[in-house]
Amino acid sequence: MTSKYRWFVIFFTVVLVSGALAGAEKTEHVWKDGKWVIAPRPVEGTPEGELALVRMYMDKDRPKDALKAIKNFMARYPNDSRREEIMILAGQAEMDRGRYEKAYDRFNEQMDQYRNGEFYDRAVQRQYEIADAFLKGRKRRVWRIFRVSAVDKGIEILNAIADRVAGTVIAEKALLRVGDYHYDTGNVVEAVDAYDHYVKTFPQSPRQRLGHAMLRAARARYAQYRGEAFDDTPLTDAQQRFIIYTDRYPEQADKANIPMVLSQIRNALVRRYFASAKFYQRVGRKTAAVFYYKKVVAQSAESHWARRAEDALGALGARPEVRGNSGEKPRPRTQPRSDTVEKSTGRTDADSKPPKNGKVEK
Repeated sequence: MTSKYRWFVIFFTVVLVSGALAGAEKTEHVWKDGKWVIAPRPVEGTPEGELALVRMYMDKDRPKDALKAIKNFMARYPNDSRREEIMILAGQAEMDRGRYEKAYDRFNEQMDQYRNGEFYDRAVQRQYEIADAFLKGRKRRVWRIFRVSAVDKGIEILNAIADRVAGTVIAEKALLRVGDYHYDTGNVVEAVDAYDHYVKTFPQSPRQRLGHAMLRAARARYAQYRGEAFDDTPLTDAQQRFIIYTDRYPEQADKANIPMVLSQIRNALVRRYFASAKFYQRVGRKTAAVFYYKKVVAQSAESHWARRAEDALGALGARPEVRGNSGEKPRPRTQPRSDTVEKSTGRTDADSKPPKNGKVEK
C-alpha cells in the first residue's frame, strides 16, 4: 500500500467515525421508570411525541413554534402527567420571546396546580430571574405598544416569592434583593423597611448577609437626617443601630469606620441640642432651654459645646451639673451621666424627641 493511499484510507475512516459520533450525540434520552431511555421521535399524535416536539423547538430557539405545540398538547391531553413539564416549558418559551410578565403568569399557574411538583423550585427560580431583570431595567409592555418601568412589578414578585416559599434560601435572597435595590437607588426609607423585614424574618441568616443588612439599614437611616432644623429621630435611631452592629460585629465595624460615624452622630446631636436650646432661650422658654443645654453637657463632656452650654445654664440660673438625690458628687466629665436629663426633668433620652410645632411641654 502506497503512502498516498494509506493517508486516504485514514482520512475516510476518520470521517465515518466522526459522523457516527455526531449521530449518537443527536440521539435524545429521557429518564423514565428509573432508567435512561431513547426519547420518542418528535411526532404528533402521542403525549410523548408532542412533548419531544416542544423540546425540539426549544432546543432550536423556536419559542413561538414551541408555544403553538404547547397549546395543542394542553388541549389534547388535559390530564396527562407531563402537563407540569409542558407548563414550565411554556413559561420558559415566553421568557425566550421576551414576554417576561406573561412568563411570570405561566409559572404562577404551574405552581398553583402543582404545589409539590417536580418543577416547582425551577419555576420559583425563573420568577426570581424575571424580578431581577425588572429591577435591572427591563421594561414591560402595555397594550402591546408602550414600554414602561417594571420596577414595582419586580418588587411585587420578590415579595410574593418570599411569601410563597417562606423560610427557604430563595425567599431570603428575594427579601435581601428588595433591600439592596432600594439602597442602591437611594430610596432610604424603603431600604430601612426592607432590611428590617429581612432581619426580622431571617434572624439566623449567615453572619455576612445579616451583617450586610444591619449595616446598610443603619446607613440608610442615618441618610434620612436632614439637619439641625429637622427631626432628630433618624439620627438617634441610626446611632442605636450602629451601636448594636458594633457590639455584634466589632471587627467589621472597625473596617467600616463605624467609630468615626458614631462620633459624627454625637457631634450632630450636640449641635442639634444646642440649636434647640438657643432657640428656646431666645423665645423665653427657660425650661426647654435648660433641658437641651443639659443634654449638650451630657453628650459632649470636655468639648467647647459643653463649656458654652454650662455658661448658658449659669446665665439662666440653672446648675450646670446635677447631683444625685443622695448628694453624691457628679461624675467626671469624661464619663457624662446618662441619667442627667431624667433626674433634672423627669424625662428620659427616649422622651427627648424634637418638640411638635416648636413647643415643649413644661
